[in-house]
Amino acid sequence: MPALFVDTSALVQYYYPEKESERIEAQLLKSQRIYISGLSITEMSSALMKKVRNRDLTKTHGMLIWNTFMDDLQTGPIELIFPDDRHFYKAADIIREFGAKHGIKTLDALQLAVAHGLGTAKFLCADRALSKLAVEIGIRLG
Repeated sequence: MPALFVDTSALVQYYYPEKESERIEAQLLKSQRIYISGLSITEMSSALMKKVRNRDLTKTHGMLIWNTFMDDLQTGPIELIFPDDRHFYKAADIIREFGAKHGIKTLDALQLAVAHGLGTAKFLCADRALSKLAVEIGIRLG
C-alpha cells in the first residue's frame, strides 16, 4: 500500500490495544507513506486523557503512550499535514453537503478534508460512520 492517511480514531487503537488494533497495525506496516493531520496531535491528547478520566488508563501509562506517539512523530515514518485555508473550505463544503444527513463533527470534517486533499492516499479510520462518509466523498479506505 503506497500511502495511508490515518485518522485519530485509528491512531488511538494503534497505541492503545482495542478490538481493531491488529488490523490497524497490519495496515500501517504495509504502508510506504503514513500521513496524519496536525489535528491528530490535539485529538490524541484528548483521547488519552479521556481514557485516564474513565480509568481505562493510569496517568503514567497515558503519558507513556503519549511520549511514544511524540517520539514516532519525530523519528518515525509519519508525515504531519497541517490544515490550511483550502482544508477549512473543503471541510465547510463537506459539512454543508453531508451534515444534515450524517451529523458530521467539525474536526471529523477537517480530517476528511485533509485526507481528500491527498488524492491517492487511502483512509484508515476506526469509526465506521466516518469511514462510510469518506467513501461517499470519494476517499478510498485502507
